[in-house]
Amino acid sequence: MIKHIIEQKQASNRLEELESLESSILAAILHAVIGLHERRIVFANNAVESVFGWKPEELIGKTTRILYRSEAEYETIGKYFYSALDRQQTYIEEFPCRHKDGRDIVCLMSASRIGEKLEEKKIVVIYENITERKKAEEKLRESEKRFRALIENSSDIIQVVDSEGVIRYTSPSIQRVMGYKPEELIGRLSIDVVHRDDLPLVTNGFEEALQKPGVPLITVCRCKHKDGTWRVIEGIGINYLDNPAINGFIPNMHDITDRKRAEEKLERSFVELAETVSRAMKFRDPYTAGHQRRVAELARLVGEKMGLDKDRLMGLYIGGLLHDIGKCSTPESILSKPGKLIDEEWALVHVHAKQGYEILDGASFPWPVADMALHHHERLDGSGYPDGISGDELSLENRILGVCDVVESMISFRPYRPARSIEEVLEEIKDGKGTKYDPAVVDIMLQIIEGGEFEIEKGRLKM
Repeated sequence: MIKHIIEQKQASNRLEELESLESSILAAILHAVIGLHERRIVFANNAVESVFGWKPEELIGKTTRILYRSEAEYETIGKYFYSALDRQQTYIEEFPCRHKDGRDIVCLMSASRIGEKLEEKKIVVIYENITERKKAEEKLRESEKRFRALIENSSDIIQVVDSEGVIRYTSPSIQRVMGYKPEELIGRLSIDVVHRDDLPLVTNGFEEALQKPGVPLITVCRCKHKDGTWRVIEGIGINYLDNPAINGFIPNMHDITDRKRAEEKLERSFVELAETVSRAMKFRDPYTAGHQRRVAELARLVGEKMGLDKDRLMGLYIGGLLHDIGKCSTPESILSKPGKLIDEEWALVHVHAKQGYEILDGASFPWPVADMALHHHERLDGSGYPDGISGDELSLENRILGVCDVVESMISFRPYRPARSIEEVLEEIKDGKGTKYDPAVVDIMLQIIEGGEFEIEKGRLKM
């Protein structure tokens, strides 16, 4: 008898523990949990208020119709539930619901039957309010639609390239620009269509981009069109490989072939104009005309050895061709005068720098040609003319032209003085290295002269 009482007491305590545990679990669940019997609510946890706005006691005894937007939806959902639960233990689906305040919400519903038989019509339903998530997903879908529309209708080529350089996506514009259908390039290396001479530039740039996430990389290279012709492509790429949402290197590329041709044509026009003007000076002063051409070629060679880019070299060459254009205003009697010039005559010669600047300043050259005409006689220590500027005030172009001008002038004959020997030329630039002349420019000039790239022949540089 005592044993039976003890067992009953233990069972009662165990039941209380289980009920307490069940109550704690239900209280900890953030989603609404509702128990149903014949579609009437027999239990609701506290979370129903945060999901639906109803207090648990307000729902007990009511049908779940109160949780849905219409009678038709209520019946439809019931058919889904009971049909599914007749075949399986658990049913999960998204359904539109109604909040107590009248707002429409979306819930992810998970329903399981209680007991072995559906005929008992006992089920438990968990409602998770996913309204904000659905709104966010919809916004994301709309954003993706807009983004895809922008990408697919862009005139530029937009690609996604993985860390190995393999194309994972390319926009449809690839066919209009390069002749390839997207599927013909996806899965191939992005460098497959790059001109072999441009491969080092492209591969080195890609390696650099891999080390600098988020930093734009600009590259211009030749790419092979499907028809076999070469197109000049400019690309701006950014490494998003560290971004899980993108996980790729994204280049935005456009065809600049026509623009490059136009630029090259314009560049040729500038060169032809400068060479024409330089040749025209021959009829007035043959010494200056030949001097300008030789200084221009020598300056371009120095610039190449200093690593200047193509555009800057072109500006340096044109600046060299026109640096003494101001001498067209110098009296011919001085330019061709035999014998030594007096101070007043030298003063008139020195004016050519400012005269050259005034002639070139109004021209729309894309390079500082007018400044080169004005300051090519300036020196690092401020001993030059016409403004006596020094140090960092002197551009690299003027530092190069300054040395080239001195070398070519000294080695060439002038009516007012004989040509100087190569020893005198070398002595002049060596003595002036670091004071009057830029040390780096002097070193390269010495390398050019002593290496025989410019041969000294009869007091002239042979080019």
